[in-house]
Amino acid sequence: MPPRRAGRTPPILPVSTYARLCCGPDGNSHFQDVPAELRATDFAPPAPPVHIGNDFPAARAFFGGFDARWGAQDLEKRLNHPTPAIQFGVVLQGSFSITTTDGETRQLRPGNVFRLEDTSPCKGHITVVGDQPGFLMFVR
Repeated sequence: MPPRRAGRTPPILPVSTYARLCCGPDGNSHFQDVPAELRATDFAPPAPPVHIGNDFPAARAFFGGFDARWGAQDLEKRLNHPTPAIQFGVVLQGSFSITTTDGETRQLRPGNVFRLEDTSPCKGHITVVGDQPGFLMFVR
């Protein structure tokens, strides 16, 4: 890899988006697609640069395991709940569907990243796990 020239702007790596679940002024939850813009960064010299972006502070990370069909009864009863804290989720195994109070449903599969921001007093969302157990990593 050729050395960098002083003053040269690191290249931006085109990337995908993550789903942000947020609360509107009306108290209803909505999805937004947020781009994760990454820039080449000397993260662990002397290794080559790594593309880093959307730097959020985090205090803890933990795993969550969900039984198959967890939340299905909440969907039948239309029982929404807000997230207990603003947090990222990463699907590790299984499938999850999240329905907002404005009626949009997103299907999340392994590798999908989402950010939950619909804390109380927001009306929240409904999460349903697929036919197999599901596992997430949460980052707060």
